[in-house]
Amino acid sequence: MIDADRIRALIPHRPPLLLVDGAEQGPNGSLRAWKDIRADEPVLAGHFPGQPVWPGVYVIEGLAQACAVMGALAGGPKREVLMAQVQVKLVAPVIPPARLDYDVRATHAMDGLVRCEVEASVAGKTVAKGTLMLAEVKR
Repeated sequence: MIDADRIRALIPHRPPLLLVDGAEQGPNGSLRAWKDIRADEPVLAGHFPGQPVWPGVYVIEGLAQACAVMGALAGGPKREVLMAQVQVKLVAPVIPPARLDYDVRATHAMDGLVRCEVEASVAGKTVAKGTLMLAEVKR
C-alpha cells in the first residue's frame, strides 16, 4: 500500500489538486490508485449547487497523477511530467460521496514520452476510459 505521504514524495501535486489518496502496485508495473471524494469537496459548491458532480477534468487529472505515481515508482527519483495528449472518454458522472478508482498501465515509452492505458471507475462501474500521453519535463 502506498499512502498519501509516499504519494506526496513521488509527485509534486498538493491539495487541493492532489487527486490521489492511495495506491497499490499491480501486475506488470500497473497501478491501482484512488481518490475518496467527499460531499464537502470545495469544487462541488459550484459544480453544481444542489446536484454535485465531480468534474470530468478532475477525473482525467487524477488518472494522469496516477500515471505519474506509477512512473515515479518504476523510475526511481521523482520526475515531473505533463499531459501531452488526452484521449479519454467520460462515460458516466461521478456523484459524491464516492471512491474513484484509477487503473493505469504504461504501454509504450520513448524519448521522454509515456503512453498509458487508463480507466476510472466507481463501485466497479467504468466512468472514464482511454489513453494518456505524458511527457517528462526536462530542465
